[in-house]
Amino acid sequence: MAKWGERPSYLETVALDRAQQEKVVARFKADRDEQYREFLGRCADFEAEIAKEVAINKFTYAELEEEDIDLRKLQGWLEKIRKLDFYGAPLAEEAAARLRGCEVLLDGHARRVFDAQDENS
Repeated sequence: MAKWGERPSYLETVALDRAQQEKVVARFKADRDEQYREFLGRCADFEAEIAKEVAINKFTYAELEEEDIDLRKLQGWLEKIRKLDFYGAPLAEEAAARLRGCEVLLDGHARRVFDAQDENS
């Protein structure tokens, strides 16, 4: 941003021919898909962590809070990727669906935690 009294800078762009444009768009999509793949891997880690807690009957508020924080991180991360996904990378919908699945998974896990805590009261 220009300081008071300075002239702002402008970026000049040059129109690309169709082949160049397609290469640029393909590169953008590939970059986003790489980020989506990493995101999907983190979703798998999230799902595995909850599955592990269920398998060992670890239904504590502390663990639930940690999982809630992890889900919020996933939500924020996906939003950041989406903001850079100008051309609709192929994995965008899969990533969004996987996040919805994580949200549903955590909701079900939260119900189990609350039920377990009620039983222990």
